[in-house]
Amino acid sequence: MKIFYALSAVLLLSACASQPTGLTVDQLETSPYLLTERRRLPIDFPAIQQNLFRHAALCGQTYTFEMLPRESAFGRVVYRPTPDAGWADSVVLSLTLLHDRSTNVKAYSYYSGQMDRVHQMLTAMMKPAACQADTSWENKLDVED
Repeated sequence: MKIFYALSAVLLLSACASQPTGLTVDQLETSPYLLTERRRLPIDFPAIQQNLFRHAALCGQTYTFEMLPRESAFGRVVYRPTPDAGWADSVVLSLTLLHDRSTNVKAYSYYSGQMDRVHQMLTAMMKPAACQADTSWENKLDVED
């Protein structure tokens, strides 16, 4: 009977340890969770935000654009499956605006298997009228998956 209780306790603790409660965006935007990146996309932050609004109106899929506080060259596009989803359940595109008004993008997710969502988010930014993932806008020499 003691073995049963010990195994139950171990299973309970391991289940709790596998849940990323309290994961912050700063923890998410680190190399273990990096899915892919795109360099020098020919778009700036105002155009990204306009395209996301247009995509939401045409396709019904909403992504949140946010600027980092006190940082004019850094922003994020965030997908949350539900409005109250934490960072562990979200997909984040970390944006860096370059001097030539192009944008570098790094995609992060706590869970693997999110590349389809990343492609949908990038499509919403670059081709807002496309309601399905579309990579025709990409420079195929820069694509790394």
